[in-house]
Amino acid sequence: MNKPLLIGLLALLPGLTLAQRRPKPKAKPTAKVAAGPYFQQEVKYSIDVRLDDKAHVLRGHEELTYTNNSPQALPFIWFHLWPNAYRDNHTAFGREQQRHGNRNFLFASPQQRGFIDSLSFVVNGQAAKLEYDPENPDIAKLLLPQPLAPGAAATIATPFRVKLPGSYSRMGHVGQSYQVSQWFPKPAVLDRRGWHPIPYLSQGEFYSEYGSFDVSITLPSNYIVGATGELQNPDERARLAELATATAVKKTAEAFGNDRKFPASAPTTKTLRYVQNRVHDFAWFADKRFNVLQDTVRLPSGRTVQTMVLFTNRNPVRWIQGLEEVNTALRSYSRWVGEYPYSAVTAVDGALTAGSGMEYPMVTVTEPGAIVHEVGHNWFYGILGSNERDFPWMDEGVNTYEHVRTEALSNPMAGLLPEITTSPRALKLVGVDGLPASAFNLLPYQVLASHGADQPVQGPSSAAFTQLNYNGGVYFKTASLLRYLAGYLGQDKFDDAMRLYYTRWQFRHPYPEDMQAVFEESTGQKLGWFFGDMLAGTHHYDADLSAVAIFNDVVKVLVRTDSEVPWAVPVSSLDAQGNVLETLWTAPFGNTDASAEEEATSQLNFKRANVVALVVDAGYLTPQLNRRNDRLKLEGPLANTEPLRLRPLLSVERWDKKTVSWLPVLGANTSDKFMLGAAFYNDPLAPRPLQYLAMPMYSFNRNELNGIGRIQLNVLPHSRARRFVTSFTVQRFERYLKLEPAFTFYLPHRPGAAVQQQASVALTSVHDQDRDRTSSIYSVEYGAHHKDALNHWSGHVELNQLQAATNSTNAPVLLRAEARYLRYYSRTKRLQVRLFGGRFLEDAAQSDFVLGLSGSPDYRRQTPFFDRQQISPALAAQVHQTDGRDGAFKAFIPVASNSWLSTLNLQADLPITRLAVFADFGATGNTQYLAGRPQGQRLFYDAGLTVPFFGEILQLYIPVAGSQFQSGTPESRQDFTDAIRFQIHFEKLNPFKLLDEGVNK
Repeated sequence: MNKPLLIGLLALLPGLTLAQRRPKPKAKPTAKVAAGPYFQQEVKYSIDVRLDDKAHVLRGHEELTYTNNSPQALPFIWFHLWPNAYRDNHTAFGREQQRHGNRNFLFASPQQRGFIDSLSFVVNGQAAKLEYDPENPDIAKLLLPQPLAPGAAATIATPFRVKLPGSYSRMGHVGQSYQVSQWFPKPAVLDRRGWHPIPYLSQGEFYSEYGSFDVSITLPSNYIVGATGELQNPDERARLAELATATAVKKTAEAFGNDRKFPASAPTTKTLRYVQNRVHDFAWFADKRFNVLQDTVRLPSGRTVQTMVLFTNRNPVRWIQGLEEVNTALRSYSRWVGEYPYSAVTAVDGALTAGSGMEYPMVTVTEPGAIVHEVGHNWFYGILGSNERDFPWMDEGVNTYEHVRTEALSNPMAGLLPEITTSPRALKLVGVDGLPASAFNLLPYQVLASHGADQPVQGPSSAAFTQLNYNGGVYFKTASLLRYLAGYLGQDKFDDAMRLYYTRWQFRHPYPEDMQAVFEESTGQKLGWFFGDMLAGTHHYDADLSAVAIFNDVVKVLVRTDSEVPWAVPVSSLDAQGNVLETLWTAPFGNTDASAEEEATSQLNFKRANVVALVVDAGYLTPQLNRRNDRLKLEGPLANTEPLRLRPLLSVERWDKKTVSWLPVLGANTSDKFMLGAAFYNDPLAPRPLQYLAMPMYSFNRNELNGIGRIQLNVLPHSRARRFVTSFTVQRFERYLKLEPAFTFYLPHRPGAAVQQQASVALTSVHDQDRDRTSSIYSVEYGAHHKDALNHWSGHVELNQLQAATNSTNAPVLLRAEARYLRYYSRTKRLQVRLFGGRFLEDAAQSDFVLGLSGSPDYRRQTPFFDRQQISPALAAQVHQTDGRDGAFKAFIPVASNSWLSTLNLQADLPITRLAVFADFGATGNTQYLAGRPQGQRLFYDAGLTVPFFGEILQLYIPVAGSQFQSGTPESRQDFTDAIRFQIHFEKLNPFKLLDEGVNK
């Protein structure tokens, strides 16, 4: 670790935030309703394609039969030409990469780009025009020579050529390892809601018509291929069996070796043919280095399915286990959801860059840790063909629920943190031993919701989700909510409903209302509160036990909630050892009357025998943010008190134990010297309504107690602001005492907005113990920023009223404003510009306050300096350590102003090397020279080199020219070395501050 002023838990401070209930919403979200009666189009494909593995090009011919089962004649058919997504940075995929901060594709060379061309469409023997979408080159409208009547079919044919891109998403290649997906011209879906032409995105998957495929692939003979469909070549099937036999005798990584080089391609070619009905996509993966393992699985009906894994020598032992995971997924999904309808399933080790895996009918490309999840997508995406782009929860979320359940057969802690949670020692160390996996799997939602950054899992579109909401919400929040629904309905009833949903909608296109209708039919219950409010809203849920009464052998308990929408609450009775005796669920209820002042209540009756306590949600099924009010003991004057437990680093909030997290803290500065202490805080991951931090630190040099204390309250408004924070901070170091109450608003309310804003008001009081002097600063600030892969910009305005002493009548007003802009000119190199202006709006001549050309005097004590009092000749604040504020000159030029100051700061990364060059230009009014230099100069400059360390946490500034030198350049070695300065970016050492800022990504 580095040695900042407060090493260790200083990083925890600014990021510790809180969560409070939101006010009631004005209106409830509603699910989208189907537009008309159900129909489904059909597409039958015949494709011949040849791989050129030197040019990384596919050349092919496609013929398809398109049947119009809609009630209207079609003058055109929308087509997806998804390889064009890789054409340039202006496609939807390119814009998405920029929005999500991914620069690899944005700076790809022309040779690494991809596209589809050589198209010449013919419909029923007549040439047809292709009309490209003006904004999306991967979408085009095929204008039919004659309208296609309802019930009629058209034969459509075209040649095509695909330039395979590098591996930037799902389709591409790494060397001669090929991932060929979304590769052929493909009609968009036309359903009861209309056409669905969608551009290719990495975040946001697909929606396709069912039909059949007959695909022939020609490529060099020594390639091994995994693909959708049944392989029709007996000789190739025999070859795969031989390879599988040879692989099966290898049991260790050493037996496979480390060779991952591509062998030369065979001079001969082969043509592999795959045929498959009742699928909506076709993908294939080819590599000359694949090892092969095969097995079979017998399904409940007695039908046998062949399973296969194809993998390189990268992680062979894990892939040997992967074959059994394929088998386990087939068995469990077939039992819980419905029987697998195809003859084979394959998992492939590929060079994918779109997450840990990607699914296609009968085949998946995946990392070994995601095999069960990706195989499970054969049900939720493959067989139940929902609209993944608009409702990704219907495949990703539902599949995550079933995949976690499958993995739990061998690991009860399966889910989000399986590797951590399988270590009992680690669990006990941080105080989360005994928690079920459901408690951990709720964490992504709780982190987002407690920061006011959660989004509904039910759409409206995957492209609208922030990255964290897409991963933590669509996947794990949906899975947790389904587990909650299964708890409410009962697992058997839930499984019966899921099997009915599968049976009724397999090989069709269900929407959320279709799934809801099946579940309501199967269970006999109205479930709009779940499918509507819970999935389609961001309501916050909380329940507690308000009263209990004992009548002979019955314990009556009153459950209450102030949640604005109905939900069902599970309550359990506990014995003296904390074991669950009985669990009862309330009917769905809530405080739905916006004018009601009191919370809604519901009564439950428990058996009295052995009951010592009652608790809400003992199994961590509900989407609650606050669990500390969930338990009620039946007797005793201190019945609800619990011993306090200290646990290092962090913990998860739980209903049965009060936990305070802690960490040791070291610190040092030239005044206090070495300091040792500890930080005590609560739940930094999913902050509480009331958050606290106490960090006492003992100075051995002064025999004094220093440190930081902070208490913070966070409210989550339902509109306008995303979060409102009230905080009070106490800070003591270097014989000063700082007290600062503050109010901060985080804007806007909508997570994922391009421009993030923050406004705050603070009163800072700093008492200098040595000078017996108190300064007060009233501050109002506003900041806005935007960040993507290529451009970062921010603006900040701060107004201060400054009072130097408690008895001073002079209170000058200072206005500061800065604008920053950063632009990447290559994948890792940037240009940075900063413009600063500051002015005293009232006379500051008689005060101690100034604007610093080379950094701020830091009146509010916002920057940890090693040597604020300028004791050390090597670490002196401002002279050698800068905070990069006010004028922000990299060189130390001892100039300040109590009138006005303006600077332009430039920095550019140099190619090849990690160094950067800087130049600063400044002008001042009413200049004050802090080192006794001659008066009169108003214009200043400097220039030099920036040397970054530790990922730019520490930066050294080496001036080589500037106004600080008599002749404009150093005149001696000492002149040169004395001018070197440094800056430490303490904000980059604060993981919880970074979490707090990063939840909107």
